[in-house]
Amino acid sequence: MVGRSDPEFSLIDQRLVHSGYAFDLYATSWVDASGKEFQRDIIRHRGAVAVVALTDDEQHVLLVRQFRTPLNAWLLELPAGLRDKEGESEIDTALRELEEEVGCVAETLEHLVTLATAVGFTDEAISIFLARGLSWTKRRADGAEEESMTVEEVPLAEVGAMIANGEITDAKTVAGLLLAQQKLMS
Repeated sequence: MVGRSDPEFSLIDQRLVHSGYAFDLYATSWVDASGKEFQRDIIRHRGAVAVVALTDDEQHVLLVRQFRTPLNAWLLELPAGLRDKEGESEIDTALRELEEEVGCVAETLEHLVTLATAVGFTDEAISIFLARGLSWTKRRADGAEEESMTVEEVPLAEVGAMIANGEITDAKTVAGLLLAQQKLMS
């Protein structure tokens, strides 16, 4: 092992720099066990969910192609969304996002994993669920990106190749799809 195991770090100051609908940005100051001070910018995030929505044959998954402004690009990804409704559970958020983005409801939702997305600068956690027993309703798109997104049925057998060749690059989608494949094989 290099260095000490689990040294002490203490938050000594934090200042709100920006408050937005999805996250708050803080300028923070810390001190380590030796008394050395250092600064870090931290994004405090409200949390998110994503859904691996399986078709009835469990051979296909429903993904959305969505424009992502930070990348100025269209990405193929799991239906997902913010935990931005006060008092709404993770499962209820997942069900709402699935209906908004894909236009279906799930008979069952199973928690696959909760991931820390970018630990170097944010506390965002995203819980990924496996949805089965889909029935179709009406899409309830919320916002410009959702209004222009498309829903695509992708064979699970092709997911590995799509990840390897860069067709699927979104981290939550890669993790969710690989975990769903593993679960279905066990």
